[in-house]
Amino acid sequence: MKFVFAFLFCLVAIVTTATDIKLYEWEKDRTRYKLTAAEQQLSEIVLKHHVQYDYTFEKDEFVMYSTIHRIAFVNNDEAIQKHNRIVISMGKALELVELKARAINKDGKVVYFDKSNLKEVKNEDTGNSLRIFAIEGIEIGSEVEYYFIRKMQPDMFERSFMQFNAPVKQSSFSLSAPGHLVFDFKSYNGYPDITKQESEDRNMYQASFNDIPALAEEPFSYLDPNRKRVEFKLAYNTAKSKARLYTWDEAAKTFYRILTEKSKDDEKALDKFLKTLQDDPSKPLDERVRGIEDKIKNAVKTSEDGAGSSQIESILKSKLASQSGMTKLFVCVFERLKIACNPVITCNRKNIKFDPDFDTWGYLDDYILYFPDTKKFLSPYEFALRYPLVEAMFTAQRGLFVEPFAVGDVRSALASIHEIPAAECSSNVDNLDIDVSFNDDMATAHIKQKRLFSGYTASTFARYYNLMTKEQRVGMVDELIKQTAPDATVKNWTANTSLQNLIDQFVIDADFESSHFNEKAGPRVLFKVGELIGPQVEMYRAETRATPVENDHNRTYERKILIHLPANYQVKNLQDIKLDVAVKDGSDVPYSFRSDYIVKDNVLEVTIQEYYRKIYAPVSQYEDFRKVVNAAADFNKITLILEKK
Repeated sequence: MKFVFAFLFCLVAIVTTATDIKLYEWEKDRTRYKLTAAEQQLSEIVLKHHVQYDYTFEKDEFVMYSTIHRIAFVNNDEAIQKHNRIVISMGKALELVELKARAINKDGKVVYFDKSNLKEVKNEDTGNSLRIFAIEGIEIGSEVEYYFIRKMQPDMFERSFMQFNAPVKQSSFSLSAPGHLVFDFKSYNGYPDITKQESEDRNMYQASFNDIPALAEEPFSYLDPNRKRVEFKLAYNTAKSKARLYTWDEAAKTFYRILTEKSKDDEKALDKFLKTLQDDPSKPLDERVRGIEDKIKNAVKTSEDGAGSSQIESILKSKLASQSGMTKLFVCVFERLKIACNPVITCNRKNIKFDPDFDTWGYLDDYILYFPDTKKFLSPYEFALRYPLVEAMFTAQRGLFVEPFAVGDVRSALASIHEIPAAECSSNVDNLDIDVSFNDDMATAHIKQKRLFSGYTASTFARYYNLMTKEQRVGMVDELIKQTAPDATVKNWTANTSLQNLIDQFVIDADFESSHFNEKAGPRVLFKVGELIGPQVEMYRAETRATPVENDHNRTYERKILIHLPANYQVKNLQDIKLDVAVKDGSDVPYSFRSDYIVKDNVLEVTIQEYYRKIYAPVSQYEDFRKVVNAAADFNKITLILEKK
């Protein structure tokens, strides 16, 4: 969430003094680190990772100096490639105050690098300015060291990651601030608590930790939420009062004000826009909400790069809104139509998980809307999703619920923390109904396939299908079919969207021929029945698991495959089809893959049910979870042996 700096500044700018800090410096003449025999064999190790934040007042300006100091041992070409440049984000920086870099080779020779290699570029995704410093001539076995200091607009809430995909030998965190500014901290994933030394003149906060293991990306997990880190926030300004700053209640009031403030021009534009919605108050509430959402999202686009407006009059004129602007439009429309709608603010759990026990606004990144009368949610700025489905990454965690209230003419909001539930697995399906027959020479299969998507799996198609040209539709269907049958000759197909229990569905019926699944082996025919379900995730490498299992969303897959066997053929290896793998948690079975078959009148009927009913599983269940995922991959490899009777 973007905040206005002036709003933050007014909370802290009480005292004005000259800067009272000494900027960080590295050790001018240091010796190389002494490594153990095991450390010397590593491809890389972070010998030192130090982060430091120094808050101070300079003349009439409240600023923060941010320092990062890193030393890395590089022991192969890949490690050198990884550490041969420094990338410095200048998004909130007022200036780059200092940058120094050097390398000490294995013989102890020190090489200092020329800052003239510093270049300025722009991040195309965010638009933020970057400084990139190239470090040339690093040798294998060298210690590469740099530190930089940025003078920045001060963050009142921030996080520092202290764990990386290489081990860290020495880690340290430091923050200092004027004595009347008191910070609170919380450490995560085993990083030690911050020690505090507070005084009238200056407050000092520190922590250090050695020998942090590397943490790598793992399947069905997200890296950043599991890394050791420190969250911090400005908690008190004792020069102003003893009241805690940036609380959840204060956040509710602030965001509610942002989402409901309107000018006279906004009010007029909203009056005119409401008439175009043609809302019928006599209809069921679910139907009203869904209809309003469709009309707003079809009329106004949300800018992905933040370029859209956040003011209603401008939004309705340009038909382009920022994410907060689109949320504001929805909130104001529902308010005018007297439909109870509460904003909810949370974060993407792929990046970080909302922690209700530490009231930092650093978790308040994204909006969804909650309807207390239906207990359902709406995603205001995700075009592909419709009520009651919201971004999966915002669910299965807590969020800040903003509950409006009015006392006379005074309108404000209260905060409460609640769970944002994940959608049930039955809402998110990718089902297959397949009918297979063979031509006379058994070289080609004639396949009729019905594929049903619903929920998140349908969102990719359902909202865009009617906007596609005929050529785009043909291309999409062709691509979906050829994911499983790359040589498919499509005879005919139909596709349609529908709604089932308020959940979008998308169905494709296709009739095609393919020789991809058939292979002659002397008098036998090999039929790759497993490939009919399409490519599957494989997790065959049994590695030590570091992080819990986390799914993006709950889901289910049901497949029914009818194979019409020629009268003179039989299947030799039918038992290969039978798989039954599950994770059991007491009486609950949260994850399962089961395949079975029956043969009747020379028709082989194969049935598969696979589901994932819980978002999270502990590390202790990982091996069983992996077996369920691999069961689908195992089925994918099944080849039936057809031989003459």
